[in-house]
Amino acid sequence: MKAVFFVFFFFLFLASSFGQNESRILSRVISSVQDSLKENILDTVNITRNYRTITIDDIKRKNFSTAYDLLKNDPNFKFEDDGVYYQGKLLTTIKVNGQVFNFTSPVELLKMFPSSILSSFNLDPYTDPLNKFWGNENLVINSIDLRTPNGKISGVLGNMAMKYNFRKKYDFLGNTIYFKNNTTTLFDLNLNNNSWDWGADVGENLNKVVNSKISVQNTTKFKNGDLSIKAGYAHNNMLSKDYYIDSLAVLQASINGGGIERVQKSFNRSFNVNSTLNQVFDKFYFDVTLSAQKDRFKSSNSNLNDTANDFLSNDSSEIEGYNGGINVGYKLYKNQLFLVTSTSFGQNKSVNENNYQNDSIFNSLSGRSKSDYIQSKISLKFNFSKVFLGDVYYNLNRSNAVSTNQINSAESVEVKLKNQIQNIGTTFRWSKSKFDFNTNIYYERSNNKFENDLEHKSTMRNKGLLYNSSLIVRGLKSRLNNTFTFGKVIIYPTLSQKNPTNVTLSDNYSSIGNPDLKNQSVFNFNWSSNYQLKNADNLNLGFSTSLNRNKIIENLSVLKNDTTISGVDFIKGIRLLSYANSKNTNSPNSNLVLTYVKNNLFIPNLNLQNGLSYSISATDRYINDKSFSDKSTTYSANINTFYYREGFSANILYNLSLNHNSFISAEENQLSSTFRTLSQSISTTAKLNYFALFNLEISNNYNVINSSGISFENNRTDVTLSQKYFKGKLEASLNIFDLFNQMRQNKILKNDFLIRRESRSNLIGRYFLLNITYKFQNLKS
Repeated sequence: MKAVFFVFFFFLFLASSFGQNESRILSRVISSVQDSLKENILDTVNITRNYRTITIDDIKRKNFSTAYDLLKNDPNFKFEDDGVYYQGKLLTTIKVNGQVFNFTSPVELLKMFPSSILSSFNLDPYTDPLNKFWGNENLVINSIDLRTPNGKISGVLGNMAMKYNFRKKYDFLGNTIYFKNNTTTLFDLNLNNNSWDWGADVGENLNKVVNSKISVQNTTKFKNGDLSIKAGYAHNNMLSKDYYIDSLAVLQASINGGGIERVQKSFNRSFNVNSTLNQVFDKFYFDVTLSAQKDRFKSSNSNLNDTANDFLSNDSSEIEGYNGGINVGYKLYKNQLFLVTSTSFGQNKSVNENNYQNDSIFNSLSGRSKSDYIQSKISLKFNFSKVFLGDVYYNLNRSNAVSTNQINSAESVEVKLKNQIQNIGTTFRWSKSKFDFNTNIYYERSNNKFENDLEHKSTMRNKGLLYNSSLIVRGLKSRLNNTFTFGKVIIYPTLSQKNPTNVTLSDNYSSIGNPDLKNQSVFNFNWSSNYQLKNADNLNLGFSTSLNRNKIIENLSVLKNDTTISGVDFIKGIRLLSYANSKNTNSPNSNLVLTYVKNNLFIPNLNLQNGLSYSISATDRYINDKSFSDKSTTYSANINTFYYREGFSANILYNLSLNHNSFISAEENQLSSTFRTLSQSISTTAKLNYFALFNLEISNNYNVINSSGISFENNRTDVTLSQKYFKGKLEASLNIFDLFNQMRQNKILKNDFLIRRESRSNLIGRYFLLNITYKFQNLKS
């Protein structure tokens, strides 16, 4: 612990040398920006049909410290799974003043970047260097650009933070971004001994375990290209304990009919490095990408409540691999004819062990696998005035996968899967101001060979004409966009789906491969419509459906007797998941979504945002080898009220969701089952900046769930006391979680296929967390 404090204050001393002139520089920066808005949080201005600018006002710079905080209050943006979505579309690229941040998560950068030096966000289409070389530029918004005054930035930006919970648990974080001319370097560090959630009550102590995460990233822009390098190392231990009860929608018999008290432990160590170099000249282009990684993972699950459901599961794996690619382009004639060749390659190796035991059985599985691939493509591309674009190409893809598994004391079994796919085809794009049409038509010939030592051998050959196309139609001065996509593709089973010796054992359900799986043929159709109203309001309607032949679907069953499959012993009541091809000739899978967002309805300083959505989807499954239709309908609504003024802000967010999930038997009506789940949550936050000694923030989170006989609620109130020192560089805060000691358990309901899992994890109740954060920046813009 002393060493961590020493590191923290050592970084603090070094950082102070960067920030001596910070306030003077920033005051010049901010004063040089003319704010076009004085009341709105964010104002979206349409520049062209595929370009938008979001300008930030001075009031919001004071109320929201980072770019992430700013976008959280715009209903057009959504953060999910470490991704940023704008009006439902994933933003895959993040830039700073036009320079791409390769290898950096958009969410991570948004959380680091201070709002004090931002003038606007730009949303625009990003095109990778190769497609830009021959003029095939993207027309759909897929990137966000952080803009500073004058479009320039240089200097150092970073922060260091220390968390301590008065129970010998700490977390030290530090990151630094260095900007200079066309070079950007990012250093990220995290050290902690906190192997479980701060508020979890697990009854064990792992104070001596130190977890760490270190990453270094550098991007250098040359006159004709750029070079990006990233290296990272992570070492993590995790511990959790929960109590759960499983129930099945259709099948009533279950080995886990009672409650399970489960302890989960995991250990992970990983290292990765990757790099990308690209160069663009007048007639020549090339890029090279190389990456390698090595991971080691161990986990264990156990039941501690001494019931008939006792079990112990241990898993471990070691994975290493590499991959790379080379693209070369040459301009044959003016800006109209190009020759492009591409080659990609890679290899992965893994060693796995899976042990599972309970009162009746003990199973031990070990395996080694190796897979490699190489893909080559050559294409002749044409571009006529950026209106007619396309190419003629030949593509060859070869892959080999070998898996050797040993089950209990039996002899090891080797399984092989070889794929060779050839494509000859053409792509075509026609772009005008009112529409964009894209199509890819190709002849595919494939050969898939599967064999193992258990006399399972099969060869599947496929050939035929495949295609995928899209049409975007714009109208009403580009406020209305309609997108249609359709196509036919072939999906090939993976080795794990076909391998009968690839058995996974767990406390949830066990899974096993099916060597008789056939290739799946899919026809897809999608339609989406977006209408931009005034004040950034928008209406979205989308429909998608697919018709599948030999669709690969899940087959869930509960064993009625003790059974041995591929040398593995299963006892009566075990849930077994396998794969099969649907007997339904069309096997439709459909989805319909309606979303409405109302934004910027102002009563002085009051912002109301609300959204409505409706979705319906349907697919087919097998349950005990019988055909079922799985239909899900979801209605949801949210209302977000935000009020602010100098020194005070308040936010109330209400979410309502109703899900109707039904399993309808095509053979026996009495087996049909329906789940209805109603979920409500309300989040309230108030901030006061009036006090001389500290700032006060009070928040409450309340949610309640009712689902076909299951009902529970979670309620927690948190308080934060904070104050900034040294002109905002140093911030100290004291967080009081669960102020009224209301939430001693966290309750979750999860629907996983047919299994509903009601889980509860114990919490320590009220606890304190001390945060000390130092922000340093010496930026010129």
